[in-house]
Amino acid sequence: MKSLSISVESGDSRQLSPRRATKIALTLFLATLVGYIARANVSVALPFVANEYGWSSEQLGELGGVLLGIFLVGYGISNVLISPLIDYFGPRKSLIFTVLAWSILTFLTGFLGTFVMIFILARFFLGLSQGTLFPSASKVVGTWFPPSGRARVNALYLSSGFLSNLLVPLLLLPLIVATSWQFMFYAVGAAGLILLIPLWKCLCDYPDETRSQTASHTSMRSLIKLTKENLNEAIRLKGLFTITLSFLAINLAWWGLSLWLPTYFIVAKGFSVEELVWGASLPYIGGLCGMYAGSWISDRTGKRVETAFSFAMIDAIFLLLLIVTFPHDLVIFVTGAIFFFLGVMAPTSFTLLQSIAPPRLIGSATGIMNGIANGGAVFGPILLGLAVALTSSYDIGLIIMAVFQIIGALLLFVFFRTTREYKYH
Repeated sequence: MKSLSISVESGDSRQLSPRRATKIALTLFLATLVGYIARANVSVALPFVANEYGWSSEQLGELGGVLLGIFLVGYGISNVLISPLIDYFGPRKSLIFTVLAWSILTFLTGFLGTFVMIFILARFFLGLSQGTLFPSASKVVGTWFPPSGRARVNALYLSSGFLSNLLVPLLLLPLIVATSWQFMFYAVGAAGLILLIPLWKCLCDYPDETRSQTASHTSMRSLIKLTKENLNEAIRLKGLFTITLSFLAINLAWWGLSLWLPTYFIVAKGFSVEELVWGASLPYIGGLCGMYAGSWISDRTGKRVETAFSFAMIDAIFLLLLIVTFPHDLVIFVTGAIFFFLGVMAPTSFTLLQSIAPPRLIGSATGIMNGIANGGAVFGPILLGLAVALTSSYDIGLIIMAVFQIIGALLLFVFFRTTREYKYH
């Protein structure tokens, strides 16, 4: 990574060495990767939890759905209502606190998880603790890195979502089989605590640490007042809700596809269980490649909107091609291409947001965008499921996902037209 010139709001600038830039980028990547594993670990633990509790298949569906979904409730609340405090305390303190909080909660889940209500509450508070993760990372990128390098750094830590889908079953299932599902939670919680070391050593709130915002009053009343002020100011940013709606449209397609993918392969394409093991994993490698390649093009050319628009439109075409593709090798290739072209949208959305938000509001603005886009995206798998229920086919659902891609792409150009005074380097 070449030497990066960093500008803070005061107008001062200083050089960020390649070594320091790499350390910061990798620290953000590790934080988000362990965070993803901490939120996704319950998906592989559920069958073992159900067996220990003696749940029926109906109870597994109901309680498992609650355990998986209650996280998103806390996550959405935290993104919108707690993220403004990142702009007050700084991203370093926020990241350290959120990692410490979710590590303790994950550890306690293993210790007290035999009580169902405590398990559910732990998942809710895990969502609350992790809601500030990506706004904090976005704040670091927007403060430390120049526009010409932000897309690649955003892509690096956001790629942990794709990578975690590959690692969770590979790492956690053997661990559960060898020990227990409780011990797995202990191990993930311990990994989070170890992560506090590089967070403490590698991160500062600002390039010039003396410019960190300090609180003169930390009473609950003053924090609530500050949160309202930051939210009100962030909401008025030109283009914020346009880029949020674009990110929401893309997330609707992402969550719809990723959550239904294993079932779709088996029911619609006739995959065997053995084929599903690799068939449901390879597309995420395509997503990783697309995220890195698209972000490199975005940074290299400076044409962020044009790059993301092209990727989204091509992605819509591959979604339609999937409907008429049946040889299993081709199905895997087409699905990999879908995730490849889908991959660039998240880092582009974060990078464009960082271009319109002043550094002191990046945490608040990212929380609004990420909270709404991910909270509203729960309707993606619901809409696809409804389409299947009404038509007994996945075809209409895939067409709907393609339409979401096109809507997200078109909204990017609306964003570009309404924020022309900003430079998309």
